[in-house]
Amino acid sequence: MTTTASRQLRHAEDFRAAAAFMVGAGFHPRAGRTTLRLAEAFAARMGRSTNGTFAFNIAATGRELGLQRRAVLNHAKILRELGLTAYVEHGSRTNSQRTRHGAAWTRQHGYRGTGTIFAAVAPPVWDEAMGRRIDGTGYRARPVGVTEKGRARAVAEVRRKAESRARQRSTSCTPSLVVPQDHRQLKVEGGSNYTSRTRATGRRNIPSPPHQNHSIVAECARGIAIAEHLQREVWWLHRGCARRLAYVLRPLIAAGWTWQALAAELRTWGLPGYLRDPAAYVRHELARLQHHGHLAHIGRPAIGDDQVDGDGTRYQAMFQARHQRSDPAWHSYAEQLRPQLRRRLQEARSAVPETQVPEYRPWLREPEELHLKSQSLEAAYGPDVSPREIYESHAYNRPLLVRHQATVPVPNQGWLEQMREEAEAKRACAVLKAELDNWEAEQASTVEPHGTFRGQLYCAPTWNNWTGL
Repeated sequence: MTTTASRQLRHAEDFRAAAAFMVGAGFHPRAGRTTLRLAEAFAARMGRSTNGTFAFNIAATGRELGLQRRAVLNHAKILRELGLTAYVEHGSRTNSQRTRHGAAWTRQHGYRGTGTIFAAVAPPVWDEAMGRRIDGTGYRARPVGVTEKGRARAVAEVRRKAESRARQRSTSCTPSLVVPQDHRQLKVEGGSNYTSRTRATGRRNIPSPPHQNHSIVAECARGIAIAEHLQREVWWLHRGCARRLAYVLRPLIAAGWTWQALAAELRTWGLPGYLRDPAAYVRHELARLQHHGHLAHIGRPAIGDDQVDGDGTRYQAMFQARHQRSDPAWHSYAEQLRPQLRRRLQEARSAVPETQVPEYRPWLREPEELHLKSQSLEAAYGPDVSPREIYESHAYNRPLLVRHQATVPVPNQGWLEQMREEAEAKRACAVLKAELDNWEAEQASTVEPHGTFRGQLYCAPTWNNWTGL
């Protein structure tokens, strides 16, 4: 946990999705279906802990999956190498019963080893592929938002799930569409024809005649369709039931509100965070707004019907009108201007002379023949040095071993003259220093104790006194 680069996961669904992505992407050559089976077994144990941790018992896991001990350990290692699990506690052979009972432990308590505890984590590669923005690093990192790619992916996933739920509802027979049957006309085949005395003497429940109000059924179907539209447009409604949401919004739908107007109204509401029951929240919020007078005119929608174009009729009419307005201009161009333009373009192309395309020559590298001619290799390096040796010496920045030289350079003798002049200058300085030392000794012997020189004021020699020397 302290060294992993992956972040903590608490839900089994996230761990399953991360494992499927990492194994399917081929990040590990030995990962496969058995690795996903082990990840599914780990995900089933995550619900026992609020932090997403689970115990790892090798023997029990092997019996559950029908695998040998070595196979369980190998695939657990693959999950750790993919960044999907991290150690919370390493297992050992220490008797946990001794730790639990302390000094009261006896032999009757038996032996139980310390188990390994893993934490489910998500690698950064999976978060980047899903389009999530992560705050922090390591195990304590948390998702704080999504990128544009992640937003588009999440919207597509929500719409796919909503369409899947809609297809499932359409295939099943809903209670509102079940036609009631007259039980008096049913024919009983087989069974017992015995009726108890209590039931025979009791009050009989005479079924009411079949009655079905088609207007109510059509109204419910319309409300459910509007609720499904809202679930696809408003993100925090996708967890709720479309039937309950249609029942809650029935007063507004009956008053003439369209799904566009309802979506515009619901987007203005502030959410208290995670909603377990969106339909209950909508019902409570509508009652609160109506109580405070913010939604007094419940029959007046936020968006009028004249602003709504759900079936696209206004758009099609606008497109057809624009096409009719531009149609004469297009015909005028096609009949008059287009032939002239094509003829003039052909004349311009025929007037341009054909030019021969020059041969392509790379501008970052000159031909080797020109390079060898400009270098005069034989005069500079000798006849036995090849161009390859010269290129290698330039590339690796090492001296070139010249085996033969065409001319022997004449040594420069100027350094001998310079050394001779320096020796003479040092000798003259030594003589001058010796003379100065003798003069200072003579002057010190004639100085009186109080600093006078034979009745005159003594003054220390300065550099101006020695300029004559």
